[in-house]
Amino acid sequence: MNTITNMNISTDEKFLFIMDPPETLNMETETSLLLMEELLNREKIVYWLQAENLSLASGQPVGMVCKVSAVNPLVLAQPVLQNLNTFDAVLLRTDPPVDTKFLQLTLLLDHLDTNVMQFNSVQALRDFNEKMLPLRWPEFTPPTLISMSAHQIANFVVEHRHVVLKPLNDCSGRGISKIEWSENEKFHDAIRQALTDAHGRLRFVVAQRYLPGVQRGDKRVFLVNGKPVGMVNRLPEEGSYLANIHQGATCEATRLSARERRIIKTIAPFLVEQGIFLAGADFIDGYLTELNITSPSAVRQINAVSGGQVQVQIVDAMLASMHVNPRCCQVNKVAA
Repeated sequence: MNTITNMNISTDEKFLFIMDPPETLNMETETSLLLMEELLNREKIVYWLQAENLSLASGQPVGMVCKVSAVNPLVLAQPVLQNLNTFDAVLLRTDPPVDTKFLQLTLLLDHLDTNVMQFNSVQALRDFNEKMLPLRWPEFTPPTLISMSAHQIANFVVEHRHVVLKPLNDCSGRGISKIEWSENEKFHDAIRQALTDAHGRLRFVVAQRYLPGVQRGDKRVFLVNGKPVGMVNRLPEEGSYLANIHQGATCEATRLSARERRIIKTIAPFLVEQGIFLAGADFIDGYLTELNITSPSAVRQINAVSGGQVQVQIVDAMLASMHVNPRCCQVNKVAA
C-alpha cells in the first residue's frame, strides 16, 4: 500500500508541474520544459505530475509525482505518492481543451493550502475562458459573438460578411474555419459543422469578424504578472489565414505598437488581481483576440527571433513573487 510521504525536509523551493503525458508534448513549442530547466539550473527541486495521477484523499490533494533530474532529454525518477501541500509552488500546465475533466482537476486543486503558490491561480483557470476573457474589454476586441445558435451566427455573418469560427474550448488552431455570407445551403452547412463537435454534440462557437491584417501576422505577447517580457509575430502560410505555429505559421521578430501597450496597461491590473501570473496575449491588427492563460506558450519562438532567454525573466519573477508576496497568485480558498 502506498503511503503519503512528507517532503518538508529541504529548505530549497520545491516546484510541481502538473502536465500531460511526456509523449504528447510538442517539443517545438513546449514552454514548461524551459521553465523546469531554468529552475534546475538554479538548484531548485522540480517534480512532474501527470494530471490523471492526481487524487483527493480525505480532503488532501495527493499525486504520484516524479522528481525531474534533467530536461533535455527528460529524465524522471520513479513515481511516489505525495501530498501536494508539501510543495512551495504548483503550476497546472496541461493543454486545452478546457473540458469537464480539466474543470474537475481545478476543483481538486482548490484544496491546496494558501501558502502554496499557484502559477496560475486554479480558480482563474476555471473562471475565465481564453477566448471570452478579452471581451471584458470590448473596446479592444473585434466584433465577436459566442453562441450555439446557428440562426444567430448566420445573422452575425450577414452583418460582417467575412467571419472566423472557432471552438470555444480548443487551442492550437484546431477546428477553426472562415466563412462568408452566401445564399446557398453550403453556407448553413458550414455553420452547422462548426457547431458540432467530434462526437456529434452541439457546442459553443466563437464567431469573430475576420481581420485581413492576419496576413501580416498574429502577435503573441508573453505577459508575466501583467508585464510584457517577450513577443513574436506568427505569419500564416501562403494562402492560409491560420497564424498558429501548430498550423505551419512562421515566426519573426516584432515590437509592440502604442495601442497594444495601452491595451496591456489596461488589462494588467485585472490579471494581477485574479492571480493570472502567466498569460499569452494575442493581437491581430491591434485588436486583442485571445488571452491564453491555461498553458501559455511560444517562449521558444520568442527566444529564437529575439535572441533572448524569456524563461530566465519568468523564473526571476516567479521567485521574486514567492519571496516578496507569497500569496500573490493564490486567490482561491477552501472554506475552513
